[in-house]
Amino acid sequence: LRTQLFNLLSQLNLQIAELESLLKQKADADANVQLLRTQKGVGYLTGLAVVHTLGNVERFPQLSKQVAAFAGLDPLEKSSAGKVKFGGISKQGNWLLRFLLGQAAHLAARHDGKLKSSYKKLAKKKAKSVAKTAVARKLLVKLAIMLRDQISADEFDERGRTVGNARKGHGLQ
Repeated sequence: LRTQLFNLLSQLNLQIAELESLLKQKADADANVQLLRTQKGVGYLTGLAVVHTLGNVERFPQLSKQVAAFAGLDPLEKSSAGKVKFGGISKQGNWLLRFLLGQAAHLAARHDGKLKSSYKKLAKKKAKSVAKTAVARKLLVKLAIMLRDQISADEFDERGRTVGNARKGHGLQ
């Protein structure tokens, strides 16, 4: 029985290696995925998922709100009698994209200074899972802006926060 399990493990490892090779080939062939991979925490699978799930990001006029809503990372509103409360996320989008963004956000929060400070600030007030979801949303918006403007993560960070969705460097203002 032990020998059979080890044989099964080696077969599964071969299949995993084949799939990883295929993913790498697909990602290397796509310029947008290569652009997204400049962000720490975004790998082949996450890059492919973002590019193929979002499609053309030009179709989102209000990028930060609409991309988050499309992925299901927007907060649900629970309003009654003039009181506005926000609950959990809507989960209306692709579950795999949300999962991969959560994993990428965990890594990005370690290496990206702005995302790290945002996570730490939120984690002091809220549950860590809530802070992680907020960082995943911020990461998604950052990736969508990178796709829209065709800029790398370093260039996005250089443009700064006060530029208005990082468009000032494009001469649009």
